[in-house]
Amino acid sequence: MHRYTLLFLVVLTISISCSKDDSSIEPTQDTIDHSWAPLVRTTADISLDEEDTLTFQSSSVELDFYRNTAYDCGFTGNYTFLVVEPISNPGAEAPLWVFLHGGGYGYFDADQQYNIGVRPTDRAPRNPNQHNTEKTIEDLRDGQLLLRTMNNIGTIKNSSITRRIMEGYRVLIVSMCDHDLHSGMGTPYLNNPNGGEVNGLQANMAAIDYTVANYPTTHVFAHGTSAGSIGAFTLAYAYNLEGTRLNGIIMDSHLASFRTETLIESLVGETGFVFPSDFDIREGSKKVGWITDTARFLGIEHAIENGYDIPSLDIYGNLDPGCGGGLARIDEANEAGLDNCDWVHNGIREVVGAQANSVHQVRRATGFGHVPTHEDGAASDFVDEFINEILASNPPHPFN
Repeated sequence: MHRYTLLFLVVLTISISCSKDDSSIEPTQDTIDHSWAPLVRTTADISLDEEDTLTFQSSSVELDFYRNTAYDCGFTGNYTFLVVEPISNPGAEAPLWVFLHGGGYGYFDADQQYNIGVRPTDRAPRNPNQHNTEKTIEDLRDGQLLLRTMNNIGTIKNSSITRRIMEGYRVLIVSMCDHDLHSGMGTPYLNNPNGGEVNGLQANMAAIDYTVANYPTTHVFAHGTSAGSIGAFTLAYAYNLEGTRLNGIIMDSHLASFRTETLIESLVGETGFVFPSDFDIREGSKKVGWITDTARFLGIEHAIENGYDIPSLDIYGNLDPGCGGGLARIDEANEAGLDNCDWVHNGIREVVGAQANSVHQVRRATGFGHVPTHEDGAASDFVDEFINEILASNPPHPFN
């Protein structure tokens, strides 16, 4: 499928370690901790494991499946990723659409029991093995690519990812196999009987580093859904600290905000909510690390107010049970005269609204539930408008 004369392996040997003793970090109340940046990672152990070809609207799409043995999953296996080549044009120079799938997050408690929520889409119990084991090519191809682009009757679904494929993008689908909101930086996987680390952000950045080094790439966007929304933000933030500016990110149905934490703590255990009564958000946050540590990261609203300017689109459905849609209003939402989902996203809305000509957007997909960018309709239209506005300014290619 690919015959590359040059295999460019980017091996970053950075002296700053993300696993340093947290006791040495003493951020002030209004300071975000950046001591972990630039993030240590490696592409040296990435290898092509399998190739495949799909037919997509009578056109061929070639798939390259990679494994990175530098990073282990929480239970078994390694981090993997799938490169979806431009439709009928493999090897072509193309923009890159990085997709970070959802799946919530979980943690081992002190008794080494795994705690986890339910799926917001159908309230089915989540399977810990689904999110802590290696993703096969079938998992990423069928469980992500095809699920997000095809209806259950086998016809094409006009979702955000479908639209990018039809526009000639190359799509990179990454794994989340430490169940860490795609944000692990190599810190210990707490209470895990298997030991190990959480490596979600390291593995994702390594996958992108490798892809842009081996496939001709122009613009780069990251699209996260649910838990992947947190990962998309963490990814853009980390690259920005290294001087690499992604062209934009889409955060669909989750937000790295104190308001999210307040909502979860208020609704945990309520009928219809995604987390049971024994789910301890603070224990989960200890596992994930920086992005959920309120002493080290002060929320996306604070980041935007203090100069974060990678164009970011926050999308949510007002009926999403993940942000309390359709449930009784929490006290804070009730006092503000807002529904739960509107309240969670109103903090970033106010910050963005206060900026003149802000590069950020907050859009409400009325009548939609969880992860509306996987469907045809308003949310996917919002994404089109967002990226078209960015591209109209002819921004530079991040990795060139």
